[in-house]
Amino acid sequence: MQYIDISFLALISGMVLTSFIKNKNFSGFITLIMTAFCSIGALYFSLNVIIENKIIEQEIFSLKPLLNSSFLISIDSLSALFLLIVSLVSFCVSLFSWKYLDVYKTNSPKRFYPFLILLFIASIGVVSVKDLLFFIVFWELMTLSSWFLVIFERDKKSALKGGLQYFIATHVTTAFLILASVILYSYSNDFSFKEINKSFSLIIKNQPYLSHFILFCIFIAFVTKAGVLPFGFWLPNTYPQPPSSASSFFGGVMSKLAVYALFRFFCSVIPFSFHTQIWGFIIASFGIFSIFVGTIAALTQDEAKRLMSFHAIGQVGYMFLGIGVGLYFIKINPFLASIALVGGLFHVFNNSIYKSLLFLNAGSIFYKTGTTDLNKVSGLMKVMPLTAITALIGSLSIAGVPPFNGFISKLLIFESSIWSAKQSEVFFLIRGAFIVFGIISVFISAVTLASFLKFVNSAFMGKLQGTIDEKRNLPWSMVLSQIILAFICLLAGLFPFIPLKIIYTAVTASSGSLPEFSSVFVGNILGVGINFVENYSQGAWFPVFIMIPLIILTILIFSFERYAKARKRDVETWYGGKEHAPEEVVYKGHSFYQPFKDLVSFKIGKIQFKGFYPVGIPAIKFSVPESFLKILRVDEWLYYPIVDKLTKFFEFLAQIYNSITEKYIVWLIFGSIFIFILLFYFSGGR
Repeated sequence: MQYIDISFLALISGMVLTSFIKNKNFSGFITLIMTAFCSIGALYFSLNVIIENKIIEQEIFSLKPLLNSSFLISIDSLSALFLLIVSLVSFCVSLFSWKYLDVYKTNSPKRFYPFLILLFIASIGVVSVKDLLFFIVFWELMTLSSWFLVIFERDKKSALKGGLQYFIATHVTTAFLILASVILYSYSNDFSFKEINKSFSLIIKNQPYLSHFILFCIFIAFVTKAGVLPFGFWLPNTYPQPPSSASSFFGGVMSKLAVYALFRFFCSVIPFSFHTQIWGFIIASFGIFSIFVGTIAALTQDEAKRLMSFHAIGQVGYMFLGIGVGLYFIKINPFLASIALVGGLFHVFNNSIYKSLLFLNAGSIFYKTGTTDLNKVSGLMKVMPLTAITALIGSLSIAGVPPFNGFISKLLIFESSIWSAKQSEVFFLIRGAFIVFGIISVFISAVTLASFLKFVNSAFMGKLQGTIDEKRNLPWSMVLSQIILAFICLLAGLFPFIPLKIIYTAVTASSGSLPEFSSVFVGNILGVGINFVENYSQGAWFPVFIMIPLIILTILIFSFERYAKARKRDVETWYGGKEHAPEEVVYKGHSFYQPFKDLVSFKIGKIQFKGFYPVGIPAIKFSVPESFLKILRVDEWLYYPIVDKLTKFFEFLAQIYNSITEKYIVWLIFGSIFIFILLFYFSGGR
């Protein structure tokens, strides 16, 4: 546990130091160094736990005299998996932030770095504790620190609006989590996950309706934080507001911690039963709804960070679909459930990498151009080629294009959802629903590809235009952070067997009795296959063998081009014999897929929908009696009168003090003279 202790100590030291440093570069450097120490220690620790498949616990302090609760750090393979994700992304975010914050000339780093580090601390705490009370403490700490990052630019109305929506939505739903914890504590008389697991079995047996209500409260709290629609209505207005490095952590890690919490509670804290089977179908249903609406809405966006935010909604839907299918079948068919659960968690890992990368790509665009509007930039590959390449890798990864990492996790989710048709013991309508879910998710994956082709083409392809700061080149730290994440996308895609085995270990550690890894998956470091039929592999994927001919063809193409020595020339654009300026004929981001966007944009009554997502909701107007409004105006009938009376009272005291002081000085002077005369008289003039 010393590595975790060092990680916490490094982050706390960094948070304290950056609270007093005004220089942005120095504050960013301190954050980077402390985060690097934390990441190295946490990476080593998490890999050690996963490889040896063990649980490490340490009690920091206990509240047993007051409450049956203790600050217990307990790391199993599932916690270690998310600790690994937090470590990787937090380091890349800190590395990117170091120089990126220079674009915010008037904003103090003391309003960014301490809260960013506090967010790292809270994220580690969420995945490390096994006590519900301290879980809620770190959960709330994560919410508050991220809220301060959302309102970093407090002079922007959009930041304040997004921060207000985020604050209200997350705190209202956290109240549901607190309510569930109070009910559970009243039965278990303990906040530890183990004791809650024991008592919940009795609740299911004796009070089934209460158990459903508890699961409902837990579900609401976590799906809202994850951004699943319709509960994630706040997300598109919130994630674009902070600096892109913070948005990267939001989209890459923070929303995934809600998936961790849901997985932990439904697979570990709550015992498996018919209740979890019902909630598995509910989770999958909300997941597919989020996939469909979130991704279609993303296709209609022209601002890069808002586009990424809608895709965060869509992508988390894939995770919920996989976890929901797994929860439904875990008692019926553990083999199928293991594929679905692994697919859901594998997509968590993949998405945390490429979603963080894509937000950093958007931050690089903003750093170079001062905007993330896809209608105002183009041709950036000429001035930031490495960013363009990493953006292409991230875009192909999120779309699930082989051989990148998004493909294998989506394949597992598709396979598990559609293969449920073979489960004859499941009701026909349920099987039909899961098959439809799988088909929709396959279709939406193509929509994701279309959306990110628009992003890459609008921002990086074509002729260079827009407001480009020629003097502001991307620092190596910003480029390196993107290269690291892009490399992981490619590495996990080419060699999926390694992360798959790690994730399977995490799933079995928290979900109990599941089949052995070798009975579900076959393969080696070069690829992987699924044993849907005994002794016969289906769904096999060996990306290295696919890459070999692609690399050979690429080398041949460049060789032919170099051998031909074809001349290249840059000429003006001509249409119909007339010369046009590039900005007159450029195909802007708004123009992509316009017929399809018109098809999915409509109006119902006074509500405007864009990509099935409501964007023009009219304000609700209602009248309230004036007498009731007077009661609400506490400042008028209580605060201001009290302040006025106190002000007058202190003014009166000040007048008395001034008058007494003046008289005191006069009497002091006269008294001194009188005493001097007396002394002179009694001394006889000597």
